[in-house]
Amino acid sequence: MISRSSGLQIERLSKNFGGVHVFEDVSMRIPPGQVTACIGPNGAGKTTLINIVCGVLSATSGDVLLDGRSLLGLAPNKISRRGVCRTFQDVRIFPSLTAVENVLAAFPDQRGEKLRCLYRPGSQWGVQERSNRETALALLDAMSMRDLAERAAGQLPFGQQKLLALLRAVVTGAPILLLDEPAAGVELELIPRVTGLIRRLAKDEGRGTLLVEHNVDVVREVADFVVVLQGGSVIAAGPCDHVLRDERVIEEYLGRIYDA
Repeated sequence: MISRSSGLQIERLSKNFGGVHVFEDVSMRIPPGQVTACIGPNGAGKTTLINIVCGVLSATSGDVLLDGRSLLGLAPNKISRRGVCRTFQDVRIFPSLTAVENVLAAFPDQRGEKLRCLYRPGSQWGVQERSNRETALALLDAMSMRDLAERAAGQLPFGQQKLLALLRAVVTGAPILLLDEPAAGVELELIPRVTGLIRRLAKDEGRGTLLVEHNVDVVREVADFVVVLQGGSVIAAGPCDHVLRDERVIEEYLGRIYDA
């Protein structure tokens, strides 16, 4: 079990941009070992919610707690050091680095990052580098990307770049993961690998995961608990199967997806 966290708690969170009301009184819990999905139409505020948790945006009211300590007001790098890692809807990679180098860049506490290692090189540095590389290659293999390990990441298709971003989040070891549409743009045949990885991170490693995802099949496959944002408020929250059968959720959100 990787988790050293008691979980993330979002308490009565509200956000306005001037006179524009995004959402109000949103609460949810992301405990260790659970995938909590946040779904809803475009503009419901799902990514804004993640941005507040990560310190990119400030909240109008409410609180965000990690292990009982508020994250509000902290810089994003300090929140990251406390054990929160996120992915993005769009692609955030190092295009000139290879695929394996992109994954390697995300490992925390690498000896080569410490200035003293320039003057006191030792065998342990090399051991760690080899171990990290083996782990990165194994993860790429799990996503059917082993043969692309030495290709420049900027040359990869969009979906494979998204997978790189997910693998980088994995190797940080963060006990709290915020995944913003990890399956969007990913080839259909690879989505089962994505869902399998997300399940393993929660169930085998004990990571608490907040999943924002429009693909309802992905949500149904991995989510333990679902919160539905609509019109600035939570219209349903509960176990996945229960929420996805809720008549209001079907009428106001799911019906639009399947009718599109």
